Amino acid sequence: MNTFLSLVLSLAILQTCFAPPVTQNKEKDKAEENDEVGGLEDYMEYHRYLREVVNALESDPQFRQKLEKAEEHDIRSGKIAEELEFVSHHVRSRLDEIKRVELQRLKELTEKKRRLQQNIVLDDPSHHHLDHSNPHTFEIDDLKKLIAKTTADLVEADKKRREEFKQYEMQKEFEKQVKLNHTNGEDRDKLEKEFKEREEKHKKHEKLHEPGHKAQLEEVWQEQDQMQQEFDPKTFFMLHDIDSNGLWDQDEVKALFIKELEKMYAAGEPEDDMRERAEEMERMRESVFKEVDVNRDGFIDYEEFLAQTKRNDFQQDHGWQGLDERKPYTDEELEEYIRMHQAANQIPHGYPPPMYQQVPPGHHPNVVPVHPNGVPMHPNAVPPGAVPQQFHPGQLPPQHPQQLQVG
Repeated sequence: MNTFLSLVLSLAILQTCFAPPVTQNKEKDKAEENDEVGGLEDYMEYHRYLREVVNALESDPQFRQKLEKAEEHDIRSGKIAEELEFVSHHVRSRLDEIKRVELQRLKELTEKKRRLQQNIVLDDPSHHHLDHSNPHTFEIDDLKKLIAKTTADLVEADKKRREEFKQYEMQKEFEKQVKLNHTNGEDRDKLEKEFKEREEKHKKHEKLHEPGHKAQLEEVWQEQDQMQQEFDPKTFFMLHDIDSNGLWDQDEVKALFIKELEKMYAAGEPEDDMRERAEEMERMRESVFKEVDVNRDGFIDYEEFLAQTKRNDFQQDHGWQGLDERKPYTDEELEEYIRMHQAANQIPHGYPPPMYQQVPPGHHPNVVPVHPNGVPMHPNAVPPGAVPQQFHPGQLPPQHPQQLQVG
């Protein structure tokens, strides 16, 4: 499998990451319908177009051969698009037809947006994957734009993931503070102690090796690969090139960190958050690619890996700072996040709001207000001693009953 096809497969995975949630509500208002236009349907159609273009190009034996021999940088930079001039006539005709169908789809989508937005249509970056100035034929600029859009999508996926995780961590801390605010006296001391013990237990793990450096890779070589001989870069690379295409992709690199992450996270343990484990793996993957992927094509080939093993720094093990040492947000960001949710729910400063489910099931448990006697309280119940004087006893200030939205 060549690099261009690998990009398509990566985007197929991203499609599920970016897809908006499915709704059963058939009575959408105008704003909701407006958001739907160009959303999941448009995203899926764009990737249908991408796959059809790749399939057409792959059907030309000569172009396929050039793709297989091309440097990854030439593909990512769009230089390979210049070879389109030599593609057979029937393939070019097929590409022309694919482009005409895609342009017609975009025309219909734009018209639908114009009707919904009262003739105001904003520039949509999702439509920059082809050349609109030439509506009749598929040319070099079309292929260059498609490659550029594909690459940008991969970068955007990491950016989106990091921001969503930061929101998740701030919400988690917010819920912790609210739970503490719903307890008093000895119960609060007990809860604080429980939180602290969990945090300390999570931090008590074996020192983590620096991802992608000799100590970490040798541990994989010995314990995961069960190799007894001295570490051999070529053999190691081939062992972990799962699809045997001569490249390490994102998933193949992430698989190298499984043993490392097992030191820090164990499924089922209350102090170990599996959402954080997944983010830790992504952070390690980004660190390795930043250091080893010299041509920035999103893959690590054998030459790049071999060059890494020959660097003096490869022998060094600087360790790894996990999320227990490096928060993804600043104190100022957390304070602003808390203020934002207090204001959104009309909660006086310092007043504990009722709790709702904040994150998808399986990531973090729903936190319910607890009475000092240990009995869970109704979300609208008044915590003992928490009623401000300006409200009648037994009443809460006006609240929005819907769930808080993260981000």
